Amino acid sequence: GACAYRARMQRRQPPPFRRLRRAVASVAVSIACTAPGQTTAPPSSPPAPTAAEAHSGTDAKTLRIAVIGASASAGFGCVIRERREDGEWSASFDLAGMLKLACPDDAIVTSDLATGNFFLAPMRIGAKAVERAVRFEADCVVALDFLFWFLYGVEGPDGKLVEKEEDRLAKFERGLAMLEAITAPVLLGDLPDMRAAQGRMLGKRQVPARETLDAANARLAEWAAKRPNVRIVPLSSMQADLASGDGLEIAGTRLKPSDGAPLLQRDALHPAPLGLAGLACELRPRIADACGIDGDCPPDPLATFERARATLRRPRSGARGDDATTPAAEPKP
Repeated sequence: GACAYRARMQRRQPPPFRRLRRAVASVAVSIACTAPGQTTAPPSSPPAPTAAEAHSGTDAKTLRIAVIGASASAGFGCVIRERREDGEWSASFDLAGMLKLACPDDAIVTSDLATGNFFLAPMRIGAKAVERAVRFEADCVVALDFLFWFLYGVEGPDGKLVEKEEDRLAKFERGLAMLEAITAPVLLGDLPDMRAAQGRMLGKRQVPARETLDAANARLAEWAAKRPNVRIVPLSSMQADLASGDGLEIAGTRLKPSDGAPLLQRDALHPAPLGLAGLACELRPRIADACGIDGDCPPDPLATFERARATLRRPRSGARGDDATTPAAEPKP
């Protein structure tokens, strides 16, 4: 009965469909003719690699970097805008992207987990970022400004408003405890003195006392000394260099600001594109050292900045949205 029905259906189909039905029918017959108790083994295939195996062996040169932290790492306000003959060209940058631009020939996979909203809920956002970095199975975790809002801000360790300086230190301990879940190398920034940003991006109640800042950095040094996977990055001195007119020293070369390319934004809190390029170039050798890899990428913040400029785009005429852009041409001097 089934065979007669199949024949009638084949006669009703146009030739192309009939050929398709014939091919399907041949597969069905081969399955139907299998003797009872026998099974047809599917073609063998290698098991899917685990996430850890995916970046090992022949792919050992691929470096997996997770970036966790706040607005400086997230690239808040870090935009290059240039007025050219055919309009304004622009692009925004974050630390994860700038790390790639610092060494464009290196095979790097990044997970950008930094956010400018960190200050809104550091306890919740910080815990989530650490969890995602662990799931990413990073070879290295860059946490340049991760601890910032665990000392600064108005939220205490219990979610209520900070009432005394001890509340800040208690919240800071919570941030350190979160980082203990990461076993990969961690490049962790210390706490900078951001009183210069008070009255601009920071309110008076958000800024810790100088004694509290010193106590937190002392505690950080003590905590990190007991954890071989943690390496302290002197963000405090780097931030001071960015804010000064003397510039930022990188590999024996001093990166200085210019009128058209400052190192720090006007809010005195966030790095400008050239400053972010400098921070990325300062971090790249530290990442290579922490991960035990050979690196043939001398830090060059000016070259990194020029590579960033080469990614600028301009909006298409009459178009809107993030995709309404024209790829960059060679930047004009």
